[in-house]
Order: sequence, then C-alpha cells, then structure tokens
Amino acid sequence: MIATFWTSTVISELTGHQAAITAVKNGIVWGMLVLIPSMVIAGGSGMSLGQRRGDQGVVAKKKRMPIIALNGLIVLLPSAVFLASKANAGSFDSVFYAVQTLELIAGATNLTLMGLNIRDGLRLTGRIASPSAGVAQSSASIVLRKNGPAIISGVEDFIDADGAALATQATMTLCRCGASKNKPYCDGSHTRVGYLDGKSPERTIDELSRYRGREINILYNRLLCSKAYECGRRLEAVFDTTRDPWIDPDKGSVAEILDVIRACPSGALGYEQNGEGLRHEVPSGTAIEAEASGPYRVRNVALANAVWCEGACENKYALCRCGASKNKPFCDGSHVAEGFTDGEGSA
Repeated sequence: MIATFWTSTVISELTGHQAAITAVKNGIVWGMLVLIPSMVIAGGSGMSLGQRRGDQGVVAKKKRMPIIALNGLIVLLPSAVFLASKANAGSFDSVFYAVQTLELIAGATNLTLMGLNIRDGLRLTGRIASPSAGVAQSSASIVLRKNGPAIISGVEDFIDADGAALATQATMTLCRCGASKNKPYCDGSHTRVGYLDGKSPERTIDELSRYRGREINILYNRLLCSKAYECGRRLEAVFDTTRDPWIDPDKGSVAEILDVIRACPSGALGYEQNGEGLRHEVPSGTAIEAEASGPYRVRNVALANAVWCEGACENKYALCRCGASKNKPFCDGSHVAEGFTDGEGSA
C-alpha cells in the first residue's frame, strides 16, 4: 500500500493535473485508516514472535521497526493530512511542494526498510539464501532427497567415523536412514526400511535460551544440540549440567567460551557481545565428518531445502544419520538413546 501511495504521488505530480493530485492526496488520507492499524498489528505480532530470538536477521528487523513506525506517525501521516488539506484548497504553493518532497523521501525510506525486513524474513524461513558474517561462501552444497539420502557436492574434506580422511568425489550420496550396510554411503536401504524424513510433533521445543554474563551472553537451543558434550568436556565451570541454570558465562573467560562455541558441532551454542546480535564461531574450510556412532558434522557447506531452527548456524550444523531424530534433517541426540553404531544393521 505504501508503494502504491508513493507511486501514485509521483505519477500525479509528473502529470501536473491538480485534480489528479487532489484525488491522490485524499485517497492517501483514507488509505491511512487501513494502513496504520494493519502496520500496528503486523509489527506487534512480529515483535512478540521474535522477542526471544537473537538471530542477526531478527535483531536487524527489530531495529528497523521503530524507525518505520516513527517515520510513519511523525512524518508520513501529518504530511498526508497537510497535503490533502492544501490540495483541497487549491493551494499548490512552495510549502506544498516542500512538504511533498519530505513525504516522498520519508516514503522511500520506509519502503527500503520494509524491503530489507521482507528479505530478512525470507532468509529466516530458508526461502532465500542467507550469507553468514565472517565466513567465506563456497560452492559446496548438500541437497536432501525426500525420504532418502543426502547428495553432497564440492566438499573439500570428508572424514569417516574412525577419523580417517576419505577420498572426495564431485558428488557423493550419504546415508540418512541409518540402515545402510555401506555407511556412510547410501546403499538404497532407506526404501527397504521405509525411512521418513519429516519432523516429529513430539520434538523438543524450538526455543533459544539466553544466559547473560557481564562480558558475554551465551545462547543455546536445546533442539539443535547433538549431545556431543564438547561444552562440558572443555569448560565444565561454565557448562555444568548438574547446576541450574546449567550455563554461567561468568565462570570462564571470553576466550575460553568462544573456543567452546567454536567446537560445538551442531551450532546449538552462540553468543552476544557488545550489543550485537547472535553470532557463531565457525572453523574455516568446507568439511563433513561422520562422528563415531553419531551425526554428520558439517561446516561451511550450503544446505538446501531445510527449515532452520531458532538461532541455527547455517555454516555449522549436525545432520542426523541414525534415522531417529525427531528434528530431521538435523540431529537431536537421538542416536544416543537408539544405540546407533557405524556397523551393519537396520535403523
């Protein structure tokens, strides 16, 4: 609607017909009666849904919304009423055109900010690609076949469950059902066992928890955790599961905490510092590692056709390969309870 207001204003001004300009100005004022409540509802619901989220895209959207609202209430609405009044009086003087110029600039600003919000919204839902800060983009990719294997392309390093480097090929097909007799590669067993890759309604709640410290905040999404226990193994003073809350950022140094977040294979851990939004630490290089009797640990490989969880890191994640995760395609630690192993056997 704002785009319509802006475009119709420019067109009517270019034609120079005062009757057309007056009609547009009156239409904009009446349109405001619909636009303002709609924006309040949309903005309020968006802020409510994103209040616990610390993703960079969400933080940026939150910062833009007050600017859009203030610009609309302080500049656009008064300008629309003033210009309609002047147009109806036939007073197309220098003041009219000065305010008209201000309105066009304010309108263009809001259109730009709203366009950025739409872009970030599409990135958050996975409908368009989202570049991650500080990590070089590569051509490596993973495409997930429906109820089937993962198709891997362009990966530099592929490490098996024994820690040995495997020869990489231009394209590789990896098992996700857990039943292949040729792990980590797919042998078609997903068809035999009736593997389904949908998310379970019984999965852990998708929620980003924030643990505040004096120098750094630690963010954690339990749903993303692959139960690798790198955090407690490396820095138990900060990550102690026998304590409530189990994460205390003030029990360790910032450098120690960043090392642990970098070592977290699933991207379940992130951090906030210096007033910035959620960030992750990601090692360099494109690689896939088949964790012993666990998930695929992936870094810097673009994952297609996936719905990301709150606070997820798109350049570091763990993909289920036991077939039992309730949060497919991502690992949720179910391989531990399922007793998944790298040997032969069915899922």
